[in-house]
Amino acid sequence: MKPASWQRLRQITQVLALGLFIFLFIQSAYLGQSSLLSGVFYRLDPLVAVTAMLAGRLIIPALVLAIGTVIFTLVFGRIWCGWFCPLGTILEWTSLHKKKIAVRKSEPSSFWRKIKFLLLLVILVLAVLGNQTLLFLDPNTILTRTLAAAIWPELRYGTFSLENFLYQFKFLWPVLDAIHAGLIVPLFHNIQSVFIAALPIFIFFLGLIALNWSAERFWCCYLCPLGGLLGWLSRYSLLRREVHQPCKQCGLCNAQCPTGTIDPENGFRSDPAECVVCTNCVKSCNQGDVAFHWQLPHWKPVVKQSYDPSRREALVTMATAITGAALAGIEPIARRSPEHLIRPPGATLTDFESLCVRCGECVRVCPTQGLQPSLLEGGWQNIMTPHLVARLGYCVYNCTACIQSCPSGAIPKITLDEKHAAPMGLASINRDRCLPWAFNTSCVVCEEMCPMPDKAVVLVQGKGQGQGLGQTGNAELLKPHVIREKCIGCGVCEFHCPVGGEAAIQVYSLPGNKPPLSGI
Repeated sequence: MKPASWQRLRQITQVLALGLFIFLFIQSAYLGQSSLLSGVFYRLDPLVAVTAMLAGRLIIPALVLAIGTVIFTLVFGRIWCGWFCPLGTILEWTSLHKKKIAVRKSEPSSFWRKIKFLLLLVILVLAVLGNQTLLFLDPNTILTRTLAAAIWPELRYGTFSLENFLYQFKFLWPVLDAIHAGLIVPLFHNIQSVFIAALPIFIFFLGLIALNWSAERFWCCYLCPLGGLLGWLSRYSLLRREVHQPCKQCGLCNAQCPTGTIDPENGFRSDPAECVVCTNCVKSCNQGDVAFHWQLPHWKPVVKQSYDPSRREALVTMATAITGAALAGIEPIARRSPEHLIRPPGATLTDFESLCVRCGECVRVCPTQGLQPSLLEGGWQNIMTPHLVARLGYCVYNCTACIQSCPSGAIPKITLDEKHAAPMGLASINRDRCLPWAFNTSCVVCEEMCPMPDKAVVLVQGKGQGQGLGQTGNAELLKPHVIREKCIGCGVCEFHCPVGGEAAIQVYSLPGNKPPLSGI
């Protein structure tokens, strides 16, 4: 196949892979009981697979597909980064470094190149210790979080704002109605997406774009931990780039290399760990001196590079990771398990903090947007893990979307009946804010909205004291009480509580800090 044909094939593959990622992102909101395609990019991600299994001390069948990516890398090299990675494709398309003609000096000995390997080592050590804090740096989790919490809500807000403006013109109504039903609802649904962490998540993504402008594919070359893992595997690949002699030393291949791994001082050879098999060098070579060849039957490992971490650097990195895990582990319990850190349904049945890979799939599929990515609400160890913010959205009683979408088993694959029997938290009434308790005003919203067949919130008759809003004297009032044994902590009552600001009835986490008994 001609070099130009390889280029077109790679570009088509990139478009298809990114298109599939976005398609699955959109379709994830329609997940029912079948989720065969849910999180397929995570199931192919060897970094997610190895860290989740190390941290959880178990084999996760859904992540075994990552073995295919490992085999693919051992055969073809770091082709995932150059052909299939959705974030890598976006960074390539947003790069300002186009059409290079001058020969540049490559930086194979740059200190920056070893950062991704050291970061990978930190993540693996933390995983052995049951800590998944830094997995939010996996490229698939970065893109999913950014789409779910920032870009898609922004697009939705802008689309609906434009739609509201256009609906002022009656002659456009038939067209707008058709577009709304056929396009806008399938894309965005009738949900007002509000995410607490949207701004920092979006700023982080913009930071990657900015780094990409300072050096082409900066993230991929220097920081990406998945790229570090695939790069290490690529050192043993069967297909590698070779330069035939005598090379004309024109430097065109070096100028076109997006990762800067082609070294003019070493006969324009490259390191397979840094090569993303883009084939730009093959296309740019006018003499045909550059090609990718199979290494069999004379295969041998690649020689050690100057930027590979030394033994001392590896030991220091491991010690740093262990120290960091210890510091995160000794955070006060009120910091690590605050009273309002409500986990997704069934999460109390697993070692959630160790198994959660911070992918954001459950956040995306939550129909009420009650699940939110956390920042430091649960301390450093729980950064970017999902938690329920009941004032923004509740857990739908008969919904299992997050259960079906979780790729790592942090949210276990439990049945609907098992979900109903596994409390997420426990509701508690603040009598100083509750309308019947504090203001002698009739209100039965929490009891009416409670989804439990046998109500977890009941109304008990009692006398109002003094003069309240809408009540006088000793009028009889129905006052809400929470039945501890029946409450599952879904947050419906807190979401619908009519009291402005902080709800008068709130859900508290279990089995951490217990809810205050005075309000039960």
